[in-house]
Amino acid sequence: MRKYDVGIFGWWYNYNYGANITYYALNRAIQNLGKSVVMLWRSTDDPREPDTVQMKFAKRYYNISERLSYDKLPKYNDICDSFVLGSDQVWNPDLEKYTGDQFFLSFADKEHITLAYAQSFGEYKNIPDSFANKYIGLVKSLSKISMREDYAVNACQKAFGVLTEQVCDPVFLLKREQYNELINNAKINLPEHYVLNFFLNPNADKMNISKHIRKDLKISKSVNFTDLENPEKLESGFLGEPVELNSRIENLIKAYKNADYIVTDSFHGTCLAIIFNKPFISIANVNRGVGRFKSLLSWTNLSNRLIYTEADLDDKHLLQIDYLEVNKTINKAREDGIQWLKNGFSMKISKDAILRDFKNASVNALPANIEALYNNPDYRKIRILATLLRDYGIKHIVLSPGGRDVPLVRMFEYNEDQFVLHRITDERSAAYYGLGIAAQLQKPVACVCTSGTAASNYLPAVTEAFYTGVPLIMITADRRAVYLNHGEDQTIPQKHIYRDVIKQEITLPEAAGFYEEYQTRRDICACILESTHNGFGPVHINVTVDNISIGANVEKTYWKLLPRINPHMLRVCPSDGEAQMMRWVDSLKKSTKVLVVYGQNAQPTEKQLKTIEKFASHYNCAIVTDFISNLDCAYSLKPYNMLQKITQQEFNEHLSPDILISVGGKRLMNDPLTFKVRGGLGNIRHWSVTPDGNVKDFYFHLTSIIETSQDYFFEWFANHAGDCINNGVYYNIWKQYVDRYPDPVIEKYNSHYVQSKFIPAVPSNSLLHLGVGQSFFDSRRYTLDKSVSVFCNMGTNGIDGCTSTFMGQCSVVKDKLCFLLVGDLSFFYDMNSIWNKPLNKNIRILMVNNNGTDLLRGHNLKAIASVHNTEARGWVESTGFEYICARTKEEYEEKLRYFVSNEPQRALFFEVFC
Repeated sequence: MRKYDVGIFGWWYNYNYGANITYYALNRAIQNLGKSVVMLWRSTDDPREPDTVQMKFAKRYYNISERLSYDKLPKYNDICDSFVLGSDQVWNPDLEKYTGDQFFLSFADKEHITLAYAQSFGEYKNIPDSFANKYIGLVKSLSKISMREDYAVNACQKAFGVLTEQVCDPVFLLKREQYNELINNAKINLPEHYVLNFFLNPNADKMNISKHIRKDLKISKSVNFTDLENPEKLESGFLGEPVELNSRIENLIKAYKNADYIVTDSFHGTCLAIIFNKPFISIANVNRGVGRFKSLLSWTNLSNRLIYTEADLDDKHLLQIDYLEVNKTINKAREDGIQWLKNGFSMKISKDAILRDFKNASVNALPANIEALYNNPDYRKIRILATLLRDYGIKHIVLSPGGRDVPLVRMFEYNEDQFVLHRITDERSAAYYGLGIAAQLQKPVACVCTSGTAASNYLPAVTEAFYTGVPLIMITADRRAVYLNHGEDQTIPQKHIYRDVIKQEITLPEAAGFYEEYQTRRDICACILESTHNGFGPVHINVTVDNISIGANVEKTYWKLLPRINPHMLRVCPSDGEAQMMRWVDSLKKSTKVLVVYGQNAQPTEKQLKTIEKFASHYNCAIVTDFISNLDCAYSLKPYNMLQKITQQEFNEHLSPDILISVGGKRLMNDPLTFKVRGGLGNIRHWSVTPDGNVKDFYFHLTSIIETSQDYFFEWFANHAGDCINNGVYYNIWKQYVDRYPDPVIEKYNSHYVQSKFIPAVPSNSLLHLGVGQSFFDSRRYTLDKSVSVFCNMGTNGIDGCTSTFMGQCSVVKDKLCFLLVGDLSFFYDMNSIWNKPLNKNIRILMVNNNGTDLLRGHNLKAIASVHNTEARGWVESTGFEYICARTKEEYEEKLRYFVSNEPQRALFFEVFC
């Protein structure tokens, strides 16, 4: 496998002349520094065909990597020593649907230099919070960042807290002579004199400006170029004048070199006019953003060349431009840009980048003492704790002396610029001191102490805070649980030390690993949020520390806080006010991929259904349901079969949402969506809509808790959507995938066959109760009449009680057929359910008897499979049921018709042996 010094990632193969030219310049500029360069493919479902203009250009001049799927992108680490993220609006939030986290070099590991050269946010001067929150961790983990526009420097600092500098677009990194080399491969004949029109969005107004210029300059001919993407659609905008369609990129360069005058609405077209020292007019392209034009023409001192309409033309636009000073500015910008790249490639890798991703616990090529520190689970959880306190705006920290809390105090003191530290010796006084600050500021304050009775001394102030309603965060160091009650010094039960006077209490896990660190940040987030949830009050975070001397011999720089922790959970509720709630509305409006996961619910009323459909019509969403959702509406889908079949990679690339909204109760157990989301992209934001406001991070991506009922949520967000409309793109992608995987056709006589015939045969407007286990597992594979109301005991997913619950439902539901689908083991667990119960003729029980628990039979363990040879007939008939059974496919199908009909005059029990 060939190795390269540098891999360039970005728009280098795009359907756009400007993108192709700017990446060509970046490639050549880095090669001029003596580096070997390869152009890296992004993961995409839109492969560029080999015969396109841009791909032919790329093959003439570049080394090109193999195409990799999203999950294989980390392989680039094996072929590149460093990475450069290219320019041209790569970080424009409006283009996020084409980019995602890979355009922040998410695949690059900690051992590689990662440079982001001349990034652009497009027109954005204020980055949306949703975009900033999603990518802040990746931005801060990059080795070095520069911005193309002057306003982008401020935007980057404001959104990501990162200091950057402005550099020129990559096209200016090459001298004019290097562009002239491209002309050797041009294939175009040009007139002796002409005006070059390079319009990305041609129209009559722009052509009239060109004709005005030609008339004044007494030039009769023009050469016309438009963009590479669908150029035929733009041809009419040139009003019948000949257009170079899908012309070589070298042809455009030659046309620039030989033109008498340039008229363009292209940003990079303007750059080329300046590079070739041509007189030009730049027409403000409102469709593609004017801010970057203004920034470019400002630093080149050519702002007077920007016009909006023909009325803006005057005699000065006909004059030649004095390029003497302009070229001096360009030369200086070129030198600065090249020096920026040189400095970037010579950087030493920041060891802090080792924690860019909590899933990456490997440490290589570090001094032994630093490696030990980074791998230490106590250090890692203390760092997470301090970082989250900062991220939630907890400024005031009250510290007390001790032994066990030394690493905690070290983390806070080494990051004193991030906090206001108060050093109070006596813990009893320190807790009251913190209470005073919190009461005055009406904001949470953290208190830190050592283990043993020091923690006990917090109790009076904690009690006062609980009954007064003051948000205190009590952080107590502790010894490992293994030492408790075995004579270890300063070791007392601390986990529940404030049990009756605390809003929430947690002890951080002792072990290391992804799940332990996930639990650490989840529980800390929940605890901090709870201090101000439904009234202020104290919370307790207990932190076990094994060795108080960890990192004592390591310099302060390795005790710095993390850049930012995601997910960073927030909670909002209607009482916070409309302005706060609108932040979430704005995020939904901007999102192109919203997945609503609709959990267990009763069938919606007509009003509820209309509200849900109104919500779905406004936002770019798809609604995922299953049987117990009891929802069938516009934009809803039942994707079980599809999600069982597709790969994680397919889900990540095509179906993974930006925002996942969960409403209602649980979904049927072992839902494949759960595993696809948990194993999916790190930028998924999960919003949990729950009336109690509790933290329930089911998908491991929780970022927002929306504390309201689902009815209020759908109604409020629908009514505040404004003119936002669901464009149907994301829903249609989901639907196309779902349609590829219809109900399976089962030929073999087994439990799958039984369900494949029964589920579609359940009559409309019936009640269907699904037993726990194989019954609900298989049922999801088949189509059920949408009017059927479905229930399952999914709260605990226990095998017992299914039939009893069903019989309770039947006692009050007498106007429709009621069906129970249950396995043999579930039924025999709950035999008393049909004893001494009222038996109405609408009761129908179908029991699949396969002599044990079919769901777990594959483990080949007798105790697990619960093998038996029991039949239900004797017991069922003795309780008053009509009993029928089937042992073959033909017998089953014949009796199924009777089972689902209105013919039976008694409660009917159907035992199917298979």
